[in-house]
Formats: sequence, C-alpha cells, structure tokens
Amino acid sequence: IDDRAVQPFRKTKSLGAEDTFSFDLITLEEMQVQLDKIALLVYERLQKSKLAGRTITLKIKYSDFKRITRNKSFVTPVSDLDTIIDTARQLLESTDLKDKKIRLLGISLSNFEIPEQIPSTSIIPGQLTLF
Repeated sequence: IDDRAVQPFRKTKSLGAEDTFSFDLITLEEMQVQLDKIALLVYERLQKSKLAGRTITLKIKYSDFKRITRNKSFVTPVSDLDTIIDTARQLLESTDLKDKKIRLLGISLSNFEIPEQIPSTSIIPGQLTLF
C-alpha cells in the first residue's frame, strides 16, 4: 500500500521508441531502414511534446537476447530529424555488427530543455586555447 499522492504530471526524463522485429535484421541496410522509421517516431513525439534533448541513446538487442546501449551527448539540445537519424546510424555503425543478427532497435532522447527556453543567440561553449 502506497499512501503517497498520485502525481500525473511529472517531468519527462526521456522520450523514445523501439521496435522488436518478427525476423532478425542481418544487413546494415535493413538496420538503417528500420532505424530511420524509429527515428521518425521519436522526432514526431519530440515535436508534439515540444522537447529537445542533449543525449541520444541507441538500444540494440541481438538475436541471442544480449542487449547493449550506446549514446552520444551534445552541448546544445537537439530535436531535428536529421541529427537523430545521423547520430543513431553512427552509434549503430560503431558497434560490432559482423555476424550479428538484430532483434530489436530503439532510439531515445534525454536531458531535455524546452526549445523556447534555449536562447537562439546562445554561444556554444568550447575548449579554450592553451596560449
């Protein structure tokens, strides 16, 4: 029994989509096609929620049910489809795909900021020069 009050409107911490396939994906081309479909779902959900995230995470489950995740973080929040697709593909290609069959792919974004709160003229902090 939990006596705490229900909080139906809590802050969103991540947003994503994944798909479990009825057949194993074997080729990189098959994987990229499915990844693009998932990225579009994530993009549409981000637009509906008016969110932008700093971290893109790729989830992979192989046919032997081994699961891995890979992620990439950005200095500024992203929510555009091209960045989501490109990053997910880079993360996929950075894994060992040789002789691997994939059963599930998923993409999620986290570390959110509301786009309206991000100044359009903000300077992206970078590394300073030594001298």
